[in-house]
Amino acid sequence: MSRFRTLSVRALKSALVSSVCLASSAFAQDLRGTPAPVFLSGEDAHWGYSQTVSPQRWGELPGNAVCAAGLDQSPIALVTATATPQNHQDAPSFHYGTSRVRMTNNGHTVQFTYDVGSTLQVGGNTYHLAQFHFHTPSEHTKDGVEYPLEVHLVHTDAHGTPALVVGVLIQEGFVHPGLFTAFRHLPRHAGEHSQPAGALINASSLLPFNKAFYKYAGSLTTPPCTEGLQWYVMKNPIELSDSQIAAFQRLPYLNPNNRPLQPLNGRVVTTRHGH
Repeated sequence: MSRFRTLSVRALKSALVSSVCLASSAFAQDLRGTPAPVFLSGEDAHWGYSQTVSPQRWGELPGNAVCAAGLDQSPIALVTATATPQNHQDAPSFHYGTSRVRMTNNGHTVQFTYDVGSTLQVGGNTYHLAQFHFHTPSEHTKDGVEYPLEVHLVHTDAHGTPALVVGVLIQEGFVHPGLFTAFRHLPRHAGEHSQPAGALINASSLLPFNKAFYKYAGSLTTPPCTEGLQWYVMKNPIELSDSQIAAFQRLPYLNPNNRPLQPLNGRVVTTRHGH
């Protein structure tokens, strides 16, 4: 009888573990299935935030060792007083056009796939705006302040590889007209798509008027946490209304969806005043 009871308990535990794994698989979406740049592989399907494998354990997943072992990881705490002032010859020059609003809830964020043709130039290099997405609360902090939202504009190189990310902090304020329609039609559940009829957006509206920035060498903030990316984080936030911020924060399983701050490990953060 005792042996039967032990086997029953083991069977019950096994069933519970299996059901959790299946639920995680159903929730986590492989970004290869979206029209945006490929950041994830099938082996990474179980990573998440508080609801699945937390960021502290991403490095334990197959193919994601750099999430734990990497020395140039993002996000970081940005501190104006310790950033190195510099007259950047490589300040970004934005050449964004208008795009259709095409959104995908991939289980980790809401990703806006951008129409081809918008670029950012740094020195003699051209990068292509592929998509932007949101994190709540902000992944970077500025002078100790954590913002309710942060948007990441992801740019690829000539090979289609993510190479440069522009981060913009978001604070509560006025309604953001460029996101008015989109944020009223956010896809609520993993795997859902939304393309409001006739809705357009220009990513320039996601940039502050004063384009002062911090620059540092970092990584993707999601698995596989690939390093070698250039980060430009705008020093000045943009505004969304409290209802717009709440619309994103109420999406199931996406609050929070920010990776904790990572060690600087001796990296130099430079800064440039507005231009």
